[in-house]
Amino acid sequence: MTFVEAVRVCLKDKYCCFRGRAPRSEFWWFALFMLLVNVAVNVVATFLSPGAADGVSALISLAFLLPNIGLAARRLHDRNLSGWWQLAPVAASLPPAVLGLYAALGGDLPGGEGTLIALAVLAAAVGIWFLAMLILRGTPGPNRFGPDPLAARAGHPQAAPGAGLPNVEHKENV
Repeated sequence: MTFVEAVRVCLKDKYCCFRGRAPRSEFWWFALFMLLVNVAVNVVATFLSPGAADGVSALISLAFLLPNIGLAARRLHDRNLSGWWQLAPVAASLPPAVLGLYAALGGDLPGGEGTLIALAVLAAAVGIWFLAMLILRGTPGPNRFGPDPLAARAGHPQAAPGAGLPNVEHKENV
């Protein structure tokens, strides 16, 4: 998949799509596109008032929120994982963030600073795991989320929907 194809798929064909699978190339080309968009927004923001710059940044973030969540879900599907796993880094980051805020406001941490450090290390480990899931190759052949997107591009017969899956006949009891 090329850069242009990835952007077209994410912003036009599958803008708010949480089904199916996304190959690594689609994910990382779109990540590069998002980086370029953020750089461009920041350059434009230097010429705007602070309030207008914040507004433009917020609008761009909202416009790209659903495509990013959908793409991450499809990328996890390619690894045969539920798209809900993208909440793991968020959930792991909440306890250290809340405790850090509590400590910053003058509260005593249960277990001292060691608790905050341990939770921050755990959150970092979950983030590294999540990044690894995005980097690693998807499951070869069809999985529970659909056909292999790489096989579909290469023209393999397994790319057909349901190909390679067991054939199950439903019989009624008479």
